[in-house]
Amino acid sequence: MASLSSQANNDRPNENGAGKVPFSQDIESTIAANSMYRLTAILQTTIELEPLFELFFGQIQHLLKLNSCKYSFPEKEVSLRLGKASTHSCDYSLSIQQHFLGHITFTRKQRFSQDELAQLESLIGTLVYPLRNALNYREAINQALRDPLTGLGNRGALENALEHQWQMAQRYEQDLGVLMVDIDHFKSINDTYGHDVGDYVIREVAKSINASTRQTDLTFRYGGEEFLVLLNQTSTTGSMIIAERIRENIESLEMHDQQGHTIKVSASIGGSLLRPGHDKNSMMRQADQALYHAKDSGRNRVEFYQQEKLAHHNVPIEY
Repeated sequence: MASLSSQANNDRPNENGAGKVPFSQDIESTIAANSMYRLTAILQTTIELEPLFELFFGQIQHLLKLNSCKYSFPEKEVSLRLGKASTHSCDYSLSIQQHFLGHITFTRKQRFSQDELAQLESLIGTLVYPLRNALNYREAINQALRDPLTGLGNRGALENALEHQWQMAQRYEQDLGVLMVDIDHFKSINDTYGHDVGDYVIREVAKSINASTRQTDLTFRYGGEEFLVLLNQTSTTGSMIIAERIRENIESLEMHDQQGHTIKVSASIGGSLLRPGHDKNSMMRQADQALYHAKDSGRNRVEFYQQEKLAHHNVPIEY
């Protein structure tokens, strides 16, 4: 059974229902039933979270003169906001059969009357089951696109993100870069310490890369001991700084095997930037060539592909 739990910051309703246009009870019931039926049918047309809330808010906004709707589920790393927040708010916790589904908040300029809150709660009741389905679908997609060892996006997630970021870069003339990061001599780590330690090294390197990049950058496990980072809206100099920071932080990792022996690792990095007239596949090939050159030139270094040539960059790190 679906349930709503109102929060302490709900508006106190107007007791006298001021501003409410008087309708006969039969007319009001017919309007409410039609709205509920139409909303229920519309919400069945999508199983994706963002479109679901766009449809929901778009249908109820005019009914209650709402200015904004915010949905949050911190445990699932979900936060959606539609419209612009206004003065008065009402907030609900959503759940089905004791399964928590997140919080939803509405705002508008006028205070909510008791009847309006009751109508809003009825409308929310049509959302909870489609919301549960959308959350389950989102979780399934995330699991399918996530590398189980590191928690990073896998190749499938990379393909989706690369296409999206490339389109955004083209549309808004934004910078886009890519870094390929490869752990040096990783086979010798597996041969010396075993595959369990090898997995441990991969996880620690993944954490280090994430800690070295910005929140707007996207990191993926590209395969084996290789990682890929998409750099959003980053200049050439900024890309070099991030790449060098990744290299230095990996080199400074402190890892130990079961006997306490120190494991030292380093990484080679190849980078490329999207250029006019080039597509995303060209950018990836150029980063791969730069990585090959970094490994062929001694490893534990950063190389960037620039205008048909490769150049080594030694950029000071700024923290």
